[in-house]
Amino acid sequence: MALCPGDTTQWDDIQRKLGNFAPKPKEPTRDEIEKKIVEACENIDQLEPCTLNELDKLEDDVEEDILASYRRKRIEELKAAKKTAKFGDVRHVDRSSFVEQVTDASANGQWVLVFLYVDSSTACQYLMQPWAEAARRFPAVKFMRGVASEIMPDFPDASTPFVLVYHNGECEKQIKGIEEWGGAQCNVSCVEWVLSSFGALETELEDDPRTKPGSIWCRADRHSSGRDSDSEEEDIDVHSDRCFSSTRIGRQFGRHLA
Repeated sequence: MALCPGDTTQWDDIQRKLGNFAPKPKEPTRDEIEKKIVEACENIDQLEPCTLNELDKLEDDVEEDILASYRRKRIEELKAAKKTAKFGDVRHVDRSSFVEQVTDASANGQWVLVFLYVDSSTACQYLMQPWAEAARRFPAVKFMRGVASEIMPDFPDASTPFVLVYHNGECEKQIKGIEEWGGAQCNVSCVEWVLSSFGALETELEDDPRTKPGSIWCRADRHSSGRDSDSEEEDIDVHSDRCFSSTRIGRQFGRHLA
C-alpha cells in the first residue's frame, strides 16, 4: 500500500531511534498554521498597489512621510512608463522612410508593426479602426500603416491587409489577409490577442475573442498562422536580407501573391 505524505514505515522509525536517520520533522499544529497565516496577512503592503489618486485619499489615515515615499515611487513609475510609451497613434510610412522608421526603429527590442492596405479593400477597412484603437491602448508598440503599392510597387490588392512584424531589426512575422484578425468581426481585442500571441505586447485577455460563435475564426479550415502556406511561391521573402533598403524593396516584395 502506498504511503501518504508524512507517513513512515516501522523500519524508518526504528532507524530514527537508533540515530541512523534524522529525526522526523515536527508537524505544525493548527494554531501554528493559523498564526503564520495571520502574520502573512499582516505583512501584506496595503499601499503598494495604490495609485496616486488613491494615496491622496489616505492622507488622514497614513503618516505623512510614509505617504510621501509612496507618492515619489508612483511618480517615478509614471515617468518610466511615459518614457517607454512614446507612440500611442498610427504613423504613416512610405517607401523612402521604411528603413529608418521600421527596420532601424525596431532595433534594441522595439516592436514595429506595419499594416499595408488599400483604401478600396473592405478587408482593410475591417482592420483599420481596431488597429488605431490598439495603437492607443499599447503606446509602447510602434503601430504604422502605409499604402501597399507606395511601399511595394505592384503589390496585389487581394493580398491586403498585410501586416509586417519587425523586432530587433528583423521581420519576424507576416500576416496576410483579415482572417487571422477575426474577419468581419475584427475588433481591438482581436488585434490585441493576435499581437500578444507572438510577444509584441502583453494581454490580460483570458479567452480568444475570435472564437465567438459565428466568427470566421471558428471555421474548421482556418489557417493557424494567418498566412497562405500552400506554396513557397506565395511567401514574401523578407529574410534574405537584414532589412529593407529603398533600392531593394521592389525586388524583395515585388512578387505577386496568389
